[in-house]
Amino acid sequence: MYLLTTEGNVQNEQKYSNVKVADPTVIYEFAINPDKSHIIPENVLYWVKFLTEIENNRLKFSACKGIMFDTNISYSDTNESEMILGNKIAAYGDAKRYIDSFRKDDYALFYSKGRGIIAVGQIVTDTPTEVGDEKYHSVRMIVPENFNGDVKTLPALSPNEIKTILKRNFYWASTIKTPFLIGTQVEMLIRELKKKHV
Repeated sequence: MYLLTTEGNVQNEQKYSNVKVADPTVIYEFAINPDKSHIIPENVLYWVKFLTEIENNRLKFSACKGIMFDTNISYSDTNESEMILGNKIAAYGDAKRYIDSFRKDDYALFYSKGRGIIAVGQIVTDTPTEVGDEKYHSVRMIVPENFNGDVKTLPALSPNEIKTILKRNFYWASTIKTPFLIGTQVEMLIRELKKKHV
């Protein structure tokens, strides 16, 4: 039997030999590991998404937030370069709804599957634009400052580097990686990504 508590501490666990207390941080890190998603029960994944949504809602009313956003590389080999060259963060098809997570002045961290963050921009539009199957916000690109169109030449911050820099993990198996970031966390990632361009 497993008992899950989101608040408080387990007392006198040593009193019973058959009671084990698991570190909630370890459970959370295991639950959000994309390599373990095939063995995580759906109700646990729901719990992880619920907790990150609570954290995200706290940020919605702050000055700005950062969102790691999937660049659609699994479905198109041109979307990444089109977005960066076109100064926009875009989503397509069913994923279009995720663009509504951004507000003006938020940071868009372009996350390339299998590589990590390859670019960062700041949202400059009040409302997104929708054209056919695409929905996008315009951004002011911060990194890279110059781009020749070849995304393979762009350095990336890998998921492990992101976790190390920010000292936390994320739910990677979604178009938007959660929880969202605060401005100071985004600045740390921008600094580290710029170092790779030198």
